[in-house]
Amino acid sequence: EELKGAGDKTLKPGDKAVIEASHMKGMKGAEAVIDSAKKTTVYMVDYTPTDGGQKVTNHKWVTEDELAAAK
Repeated sequence: EELKGAGDKTLKPGDKAVIEASHMKGMKGAEAVIDSAKKTTVYMVDYTPTDGGQKVTNHKWVTEDELAAAK
């Protein structure tokens, strides 16, 4: 979704992509090299910092096996 021209195809290790995300400085237009890929469900992480900072939206994509229950 945030990789230019990726569409629905599964990318392979070594493939290159252009990042479309702009929620952090320097990301939009940066080139990425794919390390690994698999067909799975991903989740966007939104969080509110515990130091009182502003809520951060769409910070990171994580896969289900990277998630754990809140403690």
